[in-house]
Amino acid sequence: MAYGQWMSDFEVATGFDGGDAPLFVFVDHASNTIPAAYDNLGLPDDILATHIGWDIGAAALGRALAERLQSKALFCQYSRLLIDPNRSLDKADLIPSEADRIPIPGNQALSAADRHQRIEAFHQPYHEQLELALDQICRAHTNPLIVSVHSFTPRLLGDAQTRPWHLGLLWREDEASARHVIQHLSENTDYHVGDNQPYDARVFNYSVDRHVGPRGLRHITLEVRQDLVSNTNGVDRVAGNLEPALQAMLKR
Repeated sequence: MAYGQWMSDFEVATGFDGGDAPLFVFVDHASNTIPAAYDNLGLPDDILATHIGWDIGAAALGRALAERLQSKALFCQYSRLLIDPNRSLDKADLIPSEADRIPIPGNQALSAADRHQRIEAFHQPYHEQLELALDQICRAHTNPLIVSVHSFTPRLLGDAQTRPWHLGLLWREDEASARHVIQHLSENTDYHVGDNQPYDARVFNYSVDRHVGPRGLRHITLEVRQDLVSNTNGVDRVAGNLEPALQAMLKR
């Protein structure tokens, strides 16, 4: 099948319209989908279903938050193993040759033309859609809150201990919003909340840095432990605990 034919049927992102609240949710690693032409990058389905292929539970949590808070949302629809939308074009792991010590056969020894094709077919169109969605929310509201949703595996391969955080707030430019949510969750839930843990947004937060920070918008990046959002009941519980904290932010 020719490149143009299969790409014409593939959506790099899908939107959700939960209402007109001054809030926008987006999920970079919402899907583990690999277009058929890439033959799963040489990986079996069970490996693609693990945390290396996507952020497990992040899409369900993002949608639950958008439904509860009556906001719009955007979800990336391709696996980060194909090309990571939350990495800049100069990063070595933009198209990872391995993930959590697992080699990715379809990403070995890629040519410059192969890399360029993936950037043009997936990375660039996703960021164009995210930029347009933010344009729309900014036209509709003067001070919207932007929420980026991710999830993290309880334990990486080779790690002796389970990560202790239930969720983390990542921040660089908008420390005030992150600390407000951290405080609210610490006072009203039994969550162990990470402050720039398990990842530091001053290193890993490309999509926010590219689209949200330059606009001067209030924003938070959520990292939720995947075992907490691996099923519907878990998603509902976490969304229910996050909703009051986000509602409080909207009232500020």
